[in-house]
Amino acid sequence: MSLRLATRRLTASASPLSASVQTAAVTRVDQRRQKWSLNPFKGWGSGSRDKGADDVTSELNDPKKRQQFLQRNARGGKIEDNIFQDEIEQSSTSQENVQSQPDEKTKEALAMVSDPDPRGRMRWQRKKVMQMVRKNGVVTPEEKIKMTERQLLHKSEWLPTSTKKLVMLARQIAGKPLDEAITQMKWSKKRMAIEVKYYLEEARDLAIARNGMGLGKLNGEILDKPVKIRNKDGKWMEISDPSRLYVAQSWVGRGPWRGKEIDYKGRGRMGLIQHPATSFTIVLKEERTRIREYNESIAKKEAKGPWIHLPNRRINGQRPYYSW
Repeated sequence: MSLRLATRRLTASASPLSASVQTAAVTRVDQRRQKWSLNPFKGWGSGSRDKGADDVTSELNDPKKRQQFLQRNARGGKIEDNIFQDEIEQSSTSQENVQSQPDEKTKEALAMVSDPDPRGRMRWQRKKVMQMVRKNGVVTPEEKIKMTERQLLHKSEWLPTSTKKLVMLARQIAGKPLDEAITQMKWSKKRMAIEVKYYLEEARDLAIARNGMGLGKLNGEILDKPVKIRNKDGKWMEISDPSRLYVAQSWVGRGPWRGKEIDYKGRGRMGLIQHPATSFTIVLKEERTRIREYNESIAKKEAKGPWIHLPNRRINGQRPYYSW
C-alpha cells in the first residue's frame, strides 16, 4: 500500500537509513492540513483508534469550540501541527515589514493623480501670490462675481441634424427657467427635442451634484418677499428662490459631415447629399445672477441722468451736405 505525503516534508527514502533518521521521518509525517483535524495516521496497523481523539473531534465540530481551539493554539503566533507553518511565518514577517515601512509605490501613484505636475503647480501658486501683492489684496468685480455666483457649461455630443433645425430649439429655451425649458422640449414635435431634453436634464444633474447649484430650499435661501425683475425679453417675472436654475445661453455648433449620399436627378444627372452633425451647448446660471444684472441696469440708468436733446458741445467735422 503506497502512501502519498506532501513533497515539502521529509519522507522516508528507499535507501537504508539509520534508525534515528527513520524515526525522525516518521515523526515529521505527523502533520495535518486542517488545524482542527487529528492525526489521520494515528493508530494505523493496531486496528483501533484513540477514543479521546474522537471526543476531541466531536468537540471541534462546534464552531465556537473550534474558534477557541484556534485562538488557544495561535496565541504565540504559531500552530505546531500545520504543514504550511514556514510559509505562514514568512508571510507574517513580510507583512510586518510592509506595515513598518510605508508603501512608496502607492504614494507615488496617488501623487501622480492628485499632483501630476508639482513644478507647474508651484509656479502657478507663486504667480497668484505675486498678483495679489501687486493688487494689494484688491479683488476685481469679475472675481467677486465668480466667488459668489456659479454657473455650468454643458456641451452635447454630435447630433444627427443640421444647425438650421437645431437652432430653432436653442432659441426656444434661451432665457427660460430650466424646468420650463424641459417641459417645452417634452411636448415639442421636433425630432431633436428628445435629445435636447436629455442634455438639459443631464446638465441639471451635473449642476446640482458637482457645483451645488439649485439648493436654495435645502439651504434656507428662499426670499421672504418675491423680487420682481424684468428679463432681456422685456417680460416681468417674480423670483422667490434665488438659486433656481435658468438657461442663460444656448447655441449650436457645426460638426463634421456624418456621411454622403447620392442624389439622383433627371436626365442621367446626380448630386451629392452630405449629412451634417451639430452640437448643442448651454450655460446654466442661478436666478441671483439675473437679479444682479437687473439691479445693475437700473443703477446705470439712474447714474446716467436725464437725456438732453441738444447738449452744449462743440460741433466737429461740419459739412455743407448730408453724410448719406
